[in-house]
Amino acid sequence: MPHNRPKICLLFAGGTIGMVKNSKTGVMQPASNVAEIIRVFPEIQKYVQLDFKLVVNIDSSNMSPTIWTKLATTIHDLYDKYDGFVVAQGTDTMAYTASALSYALQNLSKPVVFTGSLIPLNEIGSDGRNNLTYACLTATQDIAEVCIVLGNRIMRGNRAKKYHESIVAVFNSPNFPYLGELGRPIILNEWCKKRRKRTLKFAPNFDANISVLKIFPGFDPYIIENALRRKAHGIILEAFGPGNVPTLENSIIPKIEKAVKSGVPVIIANQMEKGVTNLTAYQGGYEAFKAGAISSKGMTTEATITKLMWALANAKKPADIREIMETDLAGEL
Repeated sequence: MPHNRPKICLLFAGGTIGMVKNSKTGVMQPASNVAEIIRVFPEIQKYVQLDFKLVVNIDSSNMSPTIWTKLATTIHDLYDKYDGFVVAQGTDTMAYTASALSYALQNLSKPVVFTGSLIPLNEIGSDGRNNLTYACLTATQDIAEVCIVLGNRIMRGNRAKKYHESIVAVFNSPNFPYLGELGRPIILNEWCKKRRKRTLKFAPNFDANISVLKIFPGFDPYIIENALRRKAHGIILEAFGPGNVPTLENSIIPKIEKAVKSGVPVIIANQMEKGVTNLTAYQGGYEAFKAGAISSKGMTTEATITKLMWALANAKKPADIREIMETDLAGEL
């Protein structure tokens, strides 16, 4: 076993990948410590010193900003003790968590690698074994950002979207090229952020009091009014095409103006899988822009939602929130 193996911390946050079969009952249950996982693939210890930290044990549909804060704080507290971090959680909300941590932990000098699986580690045909192995190996590489490792891909966390319930194509990165490819050896592309000494910017809080509304033909502007009445701190509108909204019958422009005047930021996103919001391309988007709406540009919906939550928790003035939303914080733009 080689000396000076990189020290990697595996943070478990629930999901299929961290489950093992109870030898007495046969029921799948979360692993209670790293030894249970190591028994499934002991060869990983040849390459890394792996420590295990149980953060939460939840189905990822129960993921929340409170847990994002807990994960970010755990990494911050252990930051100087490890060469890299792996976070195991369910795939359904992984893109949200990865995006959130990219804002909570800016200026990383080492990797935070998310992974998961569709089949538990010790089940026949499990994708978890390969995913966790390569996530740990990726955490030893010359990379310094929040990323997702599944299948044969390394993706920037705040650029990824869950794509398919398929072992080979769970996630894709529609508006940004992959950071690397998993194989022998692991190949990292030149645009991934490299390890170097940086001062970590730790800001782990989020304000979840937002509304995300999908525009559809016949959309009633009163839906936006309801968001304002419940005192939402921010609103995201998933618009048509590159950011077009209704401006004739059922025009929502007056509601956007009302929200902006009352200090509630309105973000215009788009509904396309591979889309970029451009509020100056068509009249429908330009009217929203003139009303004070902010463009999500090339961000995924997951990155937009988590960034707005982060912005609301870290700035109070509308101008400051706009500046945050329009600034590239962690490669999301």
